[in-house]
Amino acid sequence: MASRARQIFEDYIRSSGLKETAQRNFVLDAFLATNNHVSVEDIHRIMAGRNKKVGFATVYRTMKLIADCGLAREVVFGDGVSRFEHALDRRHHHHLICTRCRKVIDFESREIDEGEKAILEKYRFEAHSHRYEIFGLCNDCRKKE
Repeated sequence: MASRARQIFEDYIRSSGLKETAQRNFVLDAFLATNNHVSVEDIHRIMAGRNKKVGFATVYRTMKLIADCGLAREVVFGDGVSRFEHALDRRHHHHLICTRCRKVIDFESREIDEGEKAILEKYRFEAHSHRYEIFGLCNDCRKKE
């Protein structure tokens, strides 16, 4: 998948009239190595741990490019922090967000997806995107109460 993702990113960079740079490739590699929802700060920290000197603004702009080309999806979980999750070859999913520990649980629901389809048909509405998030307490935090 990494080589396919790199090709998609390189094609997008070229078609946008931008230059392929080592810094952009470092950011892409750092993102592709993650499994969770990561912020620009997280990516910047990963890069610093790899002794890759890339400015915060470059990481921010590159993560936007990675999202624009379809490799990442930007999500915000009620705390004002933009995070990115992998989008390439990922099934559509939703999120449960713990308001105490900030844990995010991805889940899929055929029932929600079918309900959405029925609503779109009823109102003859064409959706371009959506997100479904449930905020509450995870099982671990509820046990601590």
